[in-house]
Amino acid sequence: MQRVEITGSSIKRVNNENAGSLQVLNRTDIERTGATTALDVLRSASVIETSLNSANTSSGSFAPGSSAVQLRGLGKVATLILVNGRRIAPYGLSDGGQDNFTNLDAIASEAIERIEVLKDGASAIYGSDAIAGVVNIILRKDYTGARIKTNYTQAPKFKDQRTRNVNAIFGFGDVDTDGFNTYLSVEGYKSDGWTKADLRRQVPDWHGKSVGGAAWDAKSTYSPTGSYYVGKDFYDTKKGFVAAPGCPADMIEAGACKFDVLPYDGQNTTNERWALLSNTHFRIGNDIDANFEISSAGAKTDYTVAPFNVSSPASPNTWYNAVDGKVVGPFFYPYLPVGHAMNPYNFPVEFRARLMDTGNGFNFNRTNSEQSRFMLTLNGTLGKYDWKAAAGHMISEATKETRNASAKGYTDAIVNGTYKFGQQNDPALLNAMFPTRSTMGRSKTTFIDGTITGELMQLPAGPLGFAVGADIRRQHYEMASSDNVLRGELVGVGGLQVDDTKNQYSIFTEVVVPVVKRVELSAAVRADKTDNFDAHLSPKLGLKFTPTDSLLFRATASGGFRAPNIVESGNGLGRGSFSTNTVDPKRCTTAAALNKLVQGAAGATAADKARAKQLSDYDCKGSLSTFVSSNPDLKPETSKTFTVGVVWEPIKNTSFSLDYYNIKRKDEIAPRSTADILADEDRLPAGMLTRVDSTAQDAEFLAIASKYATGITEKFTVGSLGLAYRPYVNSGKTKVDGFDFDATTRIKLDGIGDLRIKLEGEYKLNYQIWNVGLNGYQSNQIGTWDYGAGRWNVKLRPSLKVGAWDHGVTVAYRSHYTNNSFDAPTYCVTQKVDAANMDACSVVKPPVITDYNLRYTGVKNLTLALYVNNVFDREQAVRWRDGWSFATTGFRTVGVSAAYDF
Repeated sequence: MQRVEITGSSIKRVNNENAGSLQVLNRTDIERTGATTALDVLRSASVIETSLNSANTSSGSFAPGSSAVQLRGLGKVATLILVNGRRIAPYGLSDGGQDNFTNLDAIASEAIERIEVLKDGASAIYGSDAIAGVVNIILRKDYTGARIKTNYTQAPKFKDQRTRNVNAIFGFGDVDTDGFNTYLSVEGYKSDGWTKADLRRQVPDWHGKSVGGAAWDAKSTYSPTGSYYVGKDFYDTKKGFVAAPGCPADMIEAGACKFDVLPYDGQNTTNERWALLSNTHFRIGNDIDANFEISSAGAKTDYTVAPFNVSSPASPNTWYNAVDGKVVGPFFYPYLPVGHAMNPYNFPVEFRARLMDTGNGFNFNRTNSEQSRFMLTLNGTLGKYDWKAAAGHMISEATKETRNASAKGYTDAIVNGTYKFGQQNDPALLNAMFPTRSTMGRSKTTFIDGTITGELMQLPAGPLGFAVGADIRRQHYEMASSDNVLRGELVGVGGLQVDDTKNQYSIFTEVVVPVVKRVELSAAVRADKTDNFDAHLSPKLGLKFTPTDSLLFRATASGGFRAPNIVESGNGLGRGSFSTNTVDPKRCTTAAALNKLVQGAAGATAADKARAKQLSDYDCKGSLSTFVSSNPDLKPETSKTFTVGVVWEPIKNTSFSLDYYNIKRKDEIAPRSTADILADEDRLPAGMLTRVDSTAQDAEFLAIASKYATGITEKFTVGSLGLAYRPYVNSGKTKVDGFDFDATTRIKLDGIGDLRIKLEGEYKLNYQIWNVGLNGYQSNQIGTWDYGAGRWNVKLRPSLKVGAWDHGVTVAYRSHYTNNSFDAPTYCVTQKVDAANMDACSVVKPPVITDYNLRYTGVKNLTLALYVNNVFDREQAVRWRDGWSFATTGFRTVGVSAAYDF
């Protein structure tokens, strides 16, 4: 029998069951899903969780225009994604400014032959990132002929929710007779975006009553005509709205001129992408099997965004000038000054207006990305041993562009009156007020690897198989904000800049030892060395026991790791960020006492009360500019994984499996928390926390308080917070465990057809994260708001093939969870939800979703298919905490596809 290599081992074997649990989605499984993206194909597996979805990722995301998955809730960086057994370049933009990950949108779905999901740690085989498991997407190796396929999907009751997909593949040549086969696959995809206004009629009544959806359709006080937010004088705290002249009467509510902003509130992106794959399979001589792969993909993602509005001058803004290494601010957006054409008062006034000439495409949010890989793989024999080798180069680039207010340009235009409200202003002026800012990222990887495998010796119970190999990779990563961001010219924007190259070297070995008849031991170890870091060893042991031909017991124990990436440990200026509601432990007590004195004083003026509160807020719930910096002294994140399971095949074509998993991860990499830095201020290295001279501000505060009391003892002993450096540190821990289960059967029904039934799922036991403050693990998150899911995730898939008709059904069940969380253990009670809605608030019950698919192949060379997702049009779960989802509607969708083979 032919020996094959499966994901999770470098050793070829006849039996495709290894010691770790492996799920395989073949081409037939993929066709039945009706999925037109790699992400949707993967989401058909119950164990796969979506981490990023390019269709509905927030416009404020660091990595828009990309899609990613995860296993076990451990994040996308803990799940290794392979394509044909090798890595592809990380997406050009790091998510959260930290995570390097594989973008699934770069993979042509029609070129996928099968997907293997290893639900076990595998750093001993593949190195870094394989903590939670491995997803190996295997593309077609050969194709002869030509095929074109189109797909159209739409939600019948919401026509804006639609996707279109077309792909074509053409190949020729026979490796055995011609010595080669080559094919080209091309794919195009488009999905439409929508806004909240587009869904207005679909929103259920409960959404507006929920905590998360309260006042969801309230009109904005920032209207084209505008309103004044004003009191009897500048210092009056009892302010109200006064509509500006010219506001239509039907737009005035509670004195304000209001505006419906929902048509500008984009929820899903307009996404266009293409993918190309060329593979040439050929022979070199008689013994070497070769493949040369070229893949390329690109995408454009556009968000619907609103015209800018006049920003409120009430709160200060601080941010960071990364080039000069200094804090910018506090900065206040300007009031309309006395004498301004739009200010009818004799004091500065807050004017709220929508700048409509910054709409119609002027304000935008767009991401463009491209990705490619060139790879040559060789497979051959050397005596009685098999060998394989590969070399490749891959690159991923992405650029995100949008607009932002310029501190100088905006202030000058408003204060000087050069911006004319209610008119179309000169584009040059608008560009000065709201210049374009961008973030550009580029990832490049070059690699070469090689493995030798075979039988080392013959043992009494069978051959001792082995594999040994090496892997060398050179990775370059750069990501940078535009100069106007890095120089601190734009209000409230944190810049990012990193640029470095690292070399990674590894050697690995693996053995499969038949200990006695029906008992097999596998062992693997891998050593990985990255520039400037110590070498890391990852071991793995596996055990298989087959007491009978129909019963298999298996277990694994492994160590995994994730090496610090270039963002976390490389060269660069770092990343600007902000910490809000910051409590300064060295100033807040004094500030709060002074404010209390003023607020309670008889005869205190409104102006003094307002100023005292403002000064107190600076120290007790202010915004602190922080800068996240790389740390070359980081250790890798490490994990220990244990699995044990059983597979039983009581009769032919019927099998059951049950596997327990347990993962403990430590030394998780994250920026040091602001609270931790402030609490440890007296022991910090010089420069990690800087304070600014606030003598004048403190004197003003004390002078206000002294008007109403004598003998004040409260004194400020240090200046105000200026900037905190938050280096990446090893601090977190997570532990998770649960069960995977699977049952399949195949029955031939006489006179009817072939019936297949597959049941798969996961039962989660625990998910706990380490809490530094508690010096221990928090309570279990499974079944709570923090995790966002219950214990059960089950999918039942019966299918029946009757002649040319192939029917399939998927029934998906997810168990309930509560709205309670670690920081809100009695959420509904705390939020004072009324008794009539308490039951709805208490539990989130996901609907049972049924999908149906039908394929017809009764016409020569033609395949027609129908896909109905959410057949019974089940509504979203009632989520009282965050409300109804505008981005993921859950509506019934109907898809049709047609494929013709030439």
